[in-house]
Amino acid sequence: MEASEVYKCIADSQRLRILNLLEAGPLCVCHLQELLKVSQVKMSKQLAIMKQLKLIESHREGTWMVYSLQSPTNPLLICNLNYLREAECSECNQLQRDLLNRGKLILRITDNGEDCPNGVCQTQGCC
Repeated sequence: MEASEVYKCIADSQRLRILNLLEAGPLCVCHLQELLKVSQVKMSKQLAIMKQLKLIESHREGTWMVYSLQSPTNPLLICNLNYLREAECSECNQLQRDLLNRGKLILRITDNGEDCPNGVCQTQGCC
């Protein structure tokens, strides 16, 4: 993948936020929608773009569509995500808040015994 494609993808704030969340681990599309507070249509469009660029991959688990970063993960993407999470700007601060909210979502799922796809909250022990 060319560097310009990575930068084109992370230049969009929604895609940047999605990639940031997926770097922490796989998530179901419904969880991404909840965390970013966007409609299914908007989320599907963004995910399709990133999938076409081979930055993310997906698999179906029952009724869930689970997304994760493409393996192996593009090192340029990881380098930029790490830098942006440490930088000081409103969008960069949003990336940190998103990760905190992701953690709260995973805890809510595990504490309430909600169903979730394998791997999404595996680190919390519910899958």
